[in-house]
Amino acid sequence: MLRTHLVEADVYLGLIPLGGWVRTFPSWRFSKSATLSFYAAGPAMDIAWLAVLITTLVTYRDSELVGTVLAPAIIVQGMMLFGNLVPHHSTVFGKRLPNDMMALLKTAFTKGDPNAAYRESYLNAVRRYADATEAPFRPSSRSERIAAYLYGRHASSPQMSDQEIATLEHELAFTTYRSEQLLIIDEITTNILARKSRHHDACLDRLTARAVTLSPEMPTLKGTRGAALARLGRYEEALTILDGADHSNDFNRCLNAAFRALAHFHLGRGELAAAEFDIAAAILRTQDWANWIGSEIVSAIGTEIGYPAQTIEGRSATTESLKKPASSRRSALRGRQSA
Repeated sequence: MLRTHLVEADVYLGLIPLGGWVRTFPSWRFSKSATLSFYAAGPAMDIAWLAVLITTLVTYRDSELVGTVLAPAIIVQGMMLFGNLVPHHSTVFGKRLPNDMMALLKTAFTKGDPNAAYRESYLNAVRRYADATEAPFRPSSRSERIAAYLYGRHASSPQMSDQEIATLEHELAFTTYRSEQLLIIDEITTNILARKSRHHDACLDRLTARAVTLSPEMPTLKGTRGAALARLGRYEEALTILDGADHSNDFNRCLNAAFRALAHFHLGRGELAAAEFDIAAAILRTQDWANWIGSEIVSAIGTEIGYPAQTIEGRSATTESLKKPASSRRSALRGRQSA
């Protein structure tokens, strides 16, 4: 009947009050004991509220008006209590989610703190974008929503949906920590760069420009901005910015080289494009982290410059082929398609 957002929570109102309280995003900010207390508070409040209604009805049992008002309220509250005390899952907009009692039992019978690793992983991700001028990061319930959108996708479908991209961009307007904003932007834009579709290019340009405005000197963000400019056809700008990008790890070195290859190819510098693309492909073949996003980006660039097989078969790029300008390459491709 109703779906809204109130006090950093999604509120769903159905026809029959049997669902109780469910969390649409996993909570990882608190310790195990605090999480158990939180889940237990829901049924406890339902019991307390039902007791208040029954006590009031008994106290004013001679009043017909009180009985008329409270009797339906007690029935509804009893249904809510039943729905929350009996462990079960509720389906909320296609998602199968546990009610309070189910979540409490799952947490209670899990060894150790199930949220510790998840919490530390998200905090470490945010810290990569922090600097000395920013106050220490304190995660909120909004952080849980962001983390669920960023990292809660199934491994078989790691790419963000259009709705997830739009939702995360919307979250940027309410995220107060700059480091968390930069994490969101970098995750969205890297995901967009791995897509073959170009309908998010305006978003890519907007977000990467915002990132370097928020933190002009951060090398990681320079790499993302340079990659975006190369994809958008602003090749000289891309090469300038990529010169100052982060090269401290293989992931960044691989993607920086791939986008430099793309820029050099479209500028007609075949030898430089071949050398850069060889670097990217060599790193890609030796790293396990490139299970999808690195291989998607490098393979897409290889396809655009005419060498998609290099990333799979390990061949070295042919300088003579990469020397050809984009227009000549497209003409050759059209000729093959006609044949």
